[in-house]
Amino acid sequence: MRCSCQKCGTYMVQNEKGLDSGCICPECFTKCSACMGGEEGPLDKDSLRMIALLREVDRLREDDM
Repeated sequence: MRCSCQKCGTYMVQNEKGLDSGCICPECFTKCSACMGGEEGPLDKDSLRMIALLREVDRLREDDM
């Protein structure tokens, strides 16, 4: 699966390296493994969007402190 970077929005490229697999942004080099899921398998689009929204809320709360 390929995703957009949660930091800058650039299309990310998957980097397959066993347990260290995930996506890497070619623009800002942010790494993310949200789409890799866990024992339950890959996450669907709605779950990924929810994770992204929750991270954004957390980031905004940190900025307000």
